[in-house]
Amino acid sequence: MSRAEAVYFTEFGGPEVLRVGPWPEQPLGEHDVRIRVSAFALNRADLMYLAGEHYTIPVFPSRIGSEACGVVAETGSGVTAFAPGDRVTAIPFFTRNGVQGATAVVPDDYVTAVPGELDDHEATAIWMQYLTPYFAFKEVCDLGEGDAVLITAASSSAGLGALQLCRELGVAAVATTRSPAKAEILRESGATAVVVGDAGLARAISRASEGKGLRAAFDPLGGDSLARYVDHLAPGATVFGYGTLTDRQPVVPAAAMCRARAVFHPYSMFNHVSDPGQRARGTALVGEAIRSGRLRPRVDRVFDFGHVTDAYRYLRSGSQAGKIVVTAP
Repeated sequence: MSRAEAVYFTEFGGPEVLRVGPWPEQPLGEHDVRIRVSAFALNRADLMYLAGEHYTIPVFPSRIGSEACGVVAETGSGVTAFAPGDRVTAIPFFTRNGVQGATAVVPDDYVTAVPGELDDHEATAIWMQYLTPYFAFKEVCDLGEGDAVLITAASSSAGLGALQLCRELGVAAVATTRSPAKAEILRESGATAVVVGDAGLARAISRASEGKGLRAAFDPLGGDSLARYVDHLAPGATVFGYGTLTDRQPVVPAAAMCRARAVFHPYSMFNHVSDPGQRARGTALVGEAIRSGRLRPRVDRVFDFGHVTDAYRYLRSGSQAGKIVVTAP
């Protein structure tokens, strides 16, 4: 059996447990596509998977990663939409085989042609960045003109994607960050208002929502984050808790949520991307906006394959403003 370089791990932990080395090539199923990977992207979900904190549990040894782009090397017998040589990108899906390495096997339902004139680094940064907010804002809430949303930790790749998507949908967006240096990036990405720290959050929400309150909050912080804005939710609002950057589970103030008739929604894009209809609508909207130039993925930093562990350490630091990408071996 042939082998190719891959990123994998054999025990739970942080970036220090990652290994890089030859990995057996996965046999192709009837509807699989083998991609010769040009670049792959890192996500917070990868850190959770690596630490054993994601709801998908690895079977060791396990490859890692769900976003990659490259060129089709081989297709299964039932694949008709792609052929060797096509330049493609993978829609995130959870598999124990992972896509971080020299090659990746992806079901053809989760493969798309690279939209627009994106380079490899941008092309691998599309789907997690935009589909994560898309499913929340459109499939769950159907946000539109006149609505307001709060996006906390907004300089993450998903946060920046959410800001750009809000601009596309005509939704007012209040962005929060701990870093004054990132404020201008957030405004450029589509933030109606930027709040550094906690000061002025209530006033910013009132102005952006024209006094109506937030229709939704897009919050990866966990811990006590919700308490800072729960009194500024519009009736029937939805709070999407999609992470625990504070390393604590979200604390939900039940009485205040009841007053607003609000819902706390434990959220993962993987619970939506598996639905063919939702996936098709999301990729169509995002793909068209990229081709027209209205959406452009932001890449923060690119690492060589030999420094993939450093890339994961940088991801864990939270210093980035956009996507972290690694070139393939």
